[in-house]
Formats: sequence, C-alpha cells, structure tokens
Amino acid sequence: MDWKHIKLISLAVGAILLALLSFVIGVSFGVTFKQDTFTDVLVPILSAMGSWVAGLGALAAVFTSLWLAEQQRKNSGEKLNCVFDVFVFPPNLAEKLAVNVTCTGNKPSNINSITIHSTGASVAMTIAQFDPAGHHLPIALPYGQQAGFILPQNSEASINDYVKNHCSGSYKSLFLSVNTTTNSFKVKFGKNVVKHLQK
Repeated sequence: MDWKHIKLISLAVGAILLALLSFVIGVSFGVTFKQDTFTDVLVPILSAMGSWVAGLGALAAVFTSLWLAEQQRKNSGEKLNCVFDVFVFPPNLAEKLAVNVTCTGNKPSNINSITIHSTGASVAMTIAQFDPAGHHLPIALPYGQQAGFILPQNSEASINDYVKNHCSGSYKSLFLSVNTTTNSFKVKFGKNVVKHLQK
C-alpha cells in the first residue's frame, strides 16, 4: 500500500469518526438537555470525547508508522536521475543524443538496457550499441556515480524510422526507458530532442 492510498484511507476514516462523534454529541444534547441535569449529561459526553480523541490518536500513530515504513522503503530502493537531451562533443562539437544517468538511491543499480517506447506502439526500440566515447552496458552504478551513454551516429534516422513505422509519425508519446535488473526509469522526449530528430 503506497502513501497516497494511506492518506485517502486516513482522511476517510477521520471524516467518518468526526461525523459519528458530532452525531452522538448532538443526539445526547438534543434528547437529554435540561438545565438541572446538565452536569449529568456533560460529564459522560466529555468522557466519551476523551475516548474518541484517544482512539484518533492511536489511529494517527498507526498511519504515521505506515508512512514512515513507506518512506524508508522508497529511500532504500533504486533511484536514478535520468537526463535525455542533445549534447555537443569535442573536437568538432557535433550534436549528438545522449543519456546521463546518476544513481541517487541508497541501493546500487545495475543498468542492463536502454530502450525507446511509445504509448501507442506495440513494440519497443532497443539501443544495442553506444558511441565509444561514452559508457557501455551493462554497468553497475553505486550511490553518487554517473554514467553517460552517447547514442551512435545515424541513430536519429533509426528513431525516425521507428516513429514512422510504429508510432503513426507522432513524437508526442515517445519516452526513453533506462532499465535495471529490478526497475525501469522513464524519460519523456523533450522539445530539444524532438527538434533535433526533425531536422
């Protein structure tokens, strides 16, 4: 159960308990309120309210522990910061597509493939080889380490063919996926990348 579901459940339970508490207080005062028996009614009501507050505190403690466990799970898992853009490389400063991947999680990541997908396509395009000036796959990245994968020359033509044949010529739903042994990290094609491909 992720934190979004925990928040929704806690809000729903809190709202229901608050509504029930308000109902009980209203009924109690409406049915039994008399000036001479005010103390007899108020003391039990305050006692009941104390029990409800204690129950709400226990419920909040449970959800807090669940939230802390979820945060710990996220922090201990794989986390990659991926940038897919157009870069220039010396000596001729030619424009090339490249992917920079930085490991920012506590767990090392073993990157084994980089693929290009589209939400409207039934198949994905695998980038099999990379420019020798960058890193190669597979590669293991510990915390704080970075790897740069430079797409080879003429990869733009291959991507354009993929878009034409499998994406109905649309670049809107394209994204690049950096795949590890246990997870995938997706990056949408930015405006610079699309303009570079359409040149």
